[in-house]
Amino acid sequence: MSITGSLFRMVAPGLVDNLEAQGLFKGSSRVAPSLVPEMFIGREGISNLGAAGITDAPALTKTLEDAQRDWFRLPAEEWDALYPKQGIAFDPVANKAMLEISDKNVDLRRGVDLNKIPENEVLAFDEVFKADTLKKAYPDIEDVTVSFIDDPVSSRLAAYAPEQNMILFNRQHPDWKQADTPVKVALHEIQHYVQGKELFTQGESFTGVLNQNDSYKQASSSLNKAIAQSPAESLRFAKEVKLGFTPDNVAEAIGSLSAPNGLSARKALEQAFGDKQKAEKFIMNLDAQKYPTLRAAVEAKNSSSQAYQQSVADYMKVAGEVFARQTEQRRGMDVSERLAQPAMRAIETDPQNRMAGVTIDNMTAPRVADPFQMQVPQSTIPGI
Repeated sequence: MSITGSLFRMVAPGLVDNLEAQGLFKGSSRVAPSLVPEMFIGREGISNLGAAGITDAPALTKTLEDAQRDWFRLPAEEWDALYPKQGIAFDPVANKAMLEISDKNVDLRRGVDLNKIPENEVLAFDEVFKADTLKKAYPDIEDVTVSFIDDPVSSRLAAYAPEQNMILFNRQHPDWKQADTPVKVALHEIQHYVQGKELFTQGESFTGVLNQNDSYKQASSSLNKAIAQSPAESLRFAKEVKLGFTPDNVAEAIGSLSAPNGLSARKALEQAFGDKQKAEKFIMNLDAQKYPTLRAAVEAKNSSSQAYQQSVADYMKVAGEVFARQTEQRRGMDVSERLAQPAMRAIETDPQNRMAGVTIDNMTAPRVADPFQMQVPQSTIPGI
């Protein structure tokens, strides 16, 4: 082992042993990022890895037990000094310690072309993805199924349905074609499967959170009512304002406000008109006395946007989603990066979590029972 590797062993022997056991850590070398996904596992996974001869299950189980006990006994600084550098994270909602493992073998199976699989065909996870270490940790992973839809309208990129034990991918989502998206998203969703196996906090449906937001429901109801009553005013506005607006494009722009995308009225109108200045002129000329219905639609859209953003923050705080995002974000990190950015510390330094106000202390349990725990791609969340 290199000098660097020896130093890492002195600082974090548990983490280095864990990585070496999986063939990941070779002195100070870095493995190709596309082949180093991360996963948080628990006692069942550790026991199975021990039975497969991959790791020292009794020692790791004891470390989890110590970490779980000490989470409540030690000051936070002391816990942080002891456990994160051994690859230990903690789910404060489920009150369970977790071990962060690496599986450099997770990838698409050779010869699999996801875009050629017929829509709605159901395949075994193991037919599509190669995940050797995860399969040894959770042999039942072969019971997980995957299916594909092609819906260009839906904001859903992927979802895991616990009741069906299925991962659903949307190949028409704009993020689908980004490099390595299918494997990365599959790992996010399979983390939800592991959460169910280990009784960690599970994920949540963003749609369910949104539909439980009373402010969002009220604003959406007011918006839809205003849109339904707007045709006459749209026609009159186009005739009276005379700034290049036609009855059709005003009606289409107002109708576009109904999309549940979390955009402000100004941004939504800018997209609808395809012109930022035209959107600004439209809003500036919405005299509340002359065009009360159009004005009400714009105000309701802004109210729904604010409520949408609150729902995003609520969704982001669910512990199961926090750790599933970590599963994606920590792919490809070498040992020095893991030591410098332990999972628990990364929760509060991650820009997305900071924007949504997510901290170790305010993570929550899921509130909505939904057959599909929908992943919201960060590129679809306004402001992120």
